[in-house]
This record gives sequence, structure tokens and C-alpha cells, in this order.
Amino acid sequence: MRITLQSYTGKLRTTLTDLTARQAQQQARIATGERLLRLSDAPTDIPNIVSYRSNIAKLERYSSTLDSALAENATVESALVTIGQTMTDTHTLGIDVLQIANHDKWAVIAQQVLTKIRTLIEAANTSHGDVFVLSGTKNTAASLTPSPPEQMSVPFELVATTPSPSNPSGLEVRFKGNIEPRYVQTGDGNTEQVATTADAVFGTGGTEVFDTLITLYNTLAFHPDGTPRSEGQLPTAEQLDAVAALVKRIADASGRIQSTTSALGIRTERMAAQREQIDQDLTRQREFLSRLADTDVAAATMQLQRDQIAYEYSLRIGARIMNLSLFDFLR
Repeated sequence: MRITLQSYTGKLRTTLTDLTARQAQQQARIATGERLLRLSDAPTDIPNIVSYRSNIAKLERYSSTLDSALAENATVESALVTIGQTMTDTHTLGIDVLQIANHDKWAVIAQQVLTKIRTLIEAANTSHGDVFVLSGTKNTAASLTPSPPEQMSVPFELVATTPSPSNPSGLEVRFKGNIEPRYVQTGDGNTEQVATTADAVFGTGGTEVFDTLITLYNTLAFHPDGTPRSEGQLPTAEQLDAVAALVKRIADASGRIQSTTSALGIRTERMAAQREQIDQDLTRQREFLSRLADTDVAAATMQLQRDQIAYEYSLRIGARIMNLSLFDFLR
């Protein structure tokens, strides 16, 4: 009788152990959402799952890079709009001073030009987070070391140097960054320039526009001998010719800024299209991965219920076996 009971109870223990393990497995799949809890669950699917996860991680990096680049480009575009409008306003001032009715107002208009120069510098020092967007690859405060008479750790700074016959005000705009373009990787073997460079906006060395505007300011604010102009004093013919030439240079600079803004817009549109394509690729890759790795919750729940019913039935059978007597076996 003892051997017969061992045979029954041994099979019962094995059945209960298997059912308990299967229930735990289904519960884990439902809780985690993962179909594959061990490598042995579906060894043939592992290479594809690893490949999909690797592709998804790579696409997510590209997507994050493009998001950052697009956000920075939006900041740059806003700065370029301000710069372009300021240059247009300055060009208008230059045209105004050539009008006979304004020849006695040059000293007043000179101060307006100086205000425009300060506005341009503020826009040129636009930052996105910790990055000065028009400062090339040398674009953080920590990388910008001022030297006298510079005082601030910003890319563009208006400083006062020693006055000279060619620069009676002594004003000068110093550029502490560089004109190296910055690139980001937006795909396999694909890079895009982010933001733009100072020379693309302000001309040679990143200061040509400022040199032109300071020359305009000096011409309006000072006489040829370097003495300050008072309100009501008239310019010479040579100064009128000089202002006319400067107005032409300002117009050319405004055109360059518009071209730079357009080029930035084209790059931004291209990156936005890449971002959209990556979103579509990510959706497909995640769907493929889901089919292989995710739990079919409905099927897992049904299997869990079936295993629970079998477990409870086995317990009832076990209870009956344990109550069997010798006479039950003899029958």
C-alpha cells in the first residue's frame, strides 16, 4: 500500500509543482508585459529582439539630437529676425541722415545708431541654455576669457579703446568666439549644421558689420578733425560721401543676413523632415519588437485561469487520495 500511495502522491506533487511554476510564469508575464522571461523561452527570437532594441535606442538618440538642434535653431532664427530688423532700421537711419533736412541732426542720429549697435550686440550674444548660438565651437562662458578692456564672458562685447584719428570714439566690438561651424549626427552617416556662424551673419571675422556701424557712428558724431559734433553743425561733402558708402555696405550686410536666415530655415525644414521620418521608423521598430517581446495579456490571463482550475482540481484529487484506506485499494 505504501508503494501505491507514493506513486500517486509523487505524480500529484509533480503536477502541482508544474502548475505552480506555470502560474508564476503567467503572472510575471502579465505584471512585466514581457513575453520572454528567460532566454530559453524563445531562443530563436532573441537575435531579432536584440536587433530591434538596438535600432530603437539608436533612433531615439537621433531623435533627441534633432529635437535639441531644432530647438536651438528656433532660438537662432529669433535672434536673426532681431538682427535683420535692427539692420533695416539702421539702414533707414543712414538714408535719413543724407536728407538735407537732417544734416543738422547728425549728432542726435549718431546716438540712435549707437543704440542700434548695442541692440545688435545683445542679439549676437543670444544663448540657448548654456550655449551662445553665434559663437561657433567656442560657445560657453567658461571658454570665453575676456582680456582688457573686455570685462564680460560673452562672445561679443563693445569696448572703449584709445581714440585715434580713424576711430575718434575709440569704440570697438570684440569677438571672443570662433567661426567654426557646429555639426550634429542626425542619422547613419548623416550630419547637419546646427545654428550658424558669426561670419555668416556679421561678415569677415564676425565683426565686419560692427566695424561698419561704428564707422557710421564716428562719422555722424565727430568732425573730420576728431572733435565731437554739436547739434546743428553741418557735415562736409566728404562726410556725406562717406555716409553714402557706409549706407551701401549696410544694405549689402542686410542682404547677407537675409540669405543666412533663409539657409538656416532650409536646414531646419530638412531636420524637421528627418525627425518625422525617425518617428515613423521608431513606431515600426517598436511594433515589430512588441510582437516578439510583449505579453499577449488576454492569452496569458486565459492560460492563468486554466492553470488555476487545474491546480484546484489537483488539490481536490490529492485530498481524496490521502483519505484512501487499505480496503479502498483492495476493492
